[in-house]
Amino acid sequence: MAVNLQSTVAAPASVSAPDRLRVLIAAGDQTLRATLSRYIMREWPAATITACNDSGPMLARKLHALHGYDLILTGCDFASNSRLWDDGGLRWLEQIRDGGLHPPIVIVADCGSEYTAVQTMAAGAADYLPQELLSRELLIGRIQRLLGDPNSGATELTRKARRTAAHMGVRPYGYELLDCLDYSGRRAVFLARSRELERQVVLKTLCAEEGALTLDPEYQRFAREFNLISYFNHPAVAGIFEFKANRHHCYIAMEYFPRGDLRQHMRRGLGAEAGLQLFGALLDALQLVHEAGIVHRDIKPSNVMLRDKDRVALIDFGLARQVSDFVNLTIAGEVHGTPYYMSPEQAEGNETDERSDLYSCGILLFELLTGEKPFRAANVPAILDQHVHAPVPELPAPWRPLQPVLARLLEKAPKARYQDVASVRSDLRKALAELR
Repeated sequence: MAVNLQSTVAAPASVSAPDRLRVLIAAGDQTLRATLSRYIMREWPAATITACNDSGPMLARKLHALHGYDLILTGCDFASNSRLWDDGGLRWLEQIRDGGLHPPIVIVADCGSEYTAVQTMAAGAADYLPQELLSRELLIGRIQRLLGDPNSGATELTRKARRTAAHMGVRPYGYELLDCLDYSGRRAVFLARSRELERQVVLKTLCAEEGALTLDPEYQRFAREFNLISYFNHPAVAGIFEFKANRHHCYIAMEYFPRGDLRQHMRRGLGAEAGLQLFGALLDALQLVHEAGIVHRDIKPSNVMLRDKDRVALIDFGLARQVSDFVNLTIAGEVHGTPYYMSPEQAEGNETDERSDLYSCGILLFELLTGEKPFRAANVPAILDQHVHAPVPELPAPWRPLQPVLARLLEKAPKARYQDVASVRSDLRKALAELR
């Protein structure tokens, strides 16, 4: 594949294999550009290279154009101190770093020093190579350290994840994408490996629809989720590691749960007794959240992750809100949540509090005991109508002692419902004692 020499930064040409290495080489020295291109093409013949003579400050003015690359190699001539520092020193590196979703940047330095190496790394460079020491072996080794070996056999799941990320324009620095777990328009959830943490994580990503991402209501919910989860450092809530955002994309790096979620285990035939044990663990997690003054507003099996056979962690706080927070991200009368697990007040678009989460727990309890949802219909409006008007169904005879607990959890009026998790746990303990 021919090297594409351009005078300005442009998005890389589309290629048939989405997992090919895509590199931007930005250097005023034409000989350096040619040398770097030759080294890369010899190691990775299928690579796509864009070469230009843009300076670092010029790259910082074109942040959006950088997102389509896997790596940026840029030359810095520290002998030309006046020109480099007149352009703002290394502030351009900080601007790219603070832009969020950017590829790693390797500085190839001419006439640098230990001081310039420290300064560039502190400003946001991923690596620093003195030009006088440059060799193919050194360059390729550094690239493999940053990105892994692009020649290594990528699985179909990995290729799928990379295709999805490329389509969205998302290239989260420091993460190797392993699988795309979910994708819908502007949102995607990836399984990834963090090079810094050396562990698998979940990346939740969001792209702007139009205009600045920070003005997007969906972004506000995204940022709110990070802020709420960051409040906790407890096994009952999924761990969160990082939040990055710029005008066009954002992502949250969160804990990955290899055991999966409660929905997956229910589909495999969890069993009522095991389900009750996990329901108790869910109540423990929910009590922690409520005591922090937070309403989850989307309790459902797929948001309950299993740590082990009797411990769970809550995820997906995108709809959550603090009880004391008067900034409401929803419009009056607007419905938010998952229809099968919505409380009557959610179904009608009214204000919610902790008691709404307890109603959702009642739906989940019925499903754990019977394998069926208590309210089912052919369409969403009909399901919501049942939440508001339909009577609570009866549990099978073996579980009849739990009927009073279920009935109170599923009361239509919040005032008639359980008021807190502790009350639910107390009555549940008594009912389970009758079963024994």
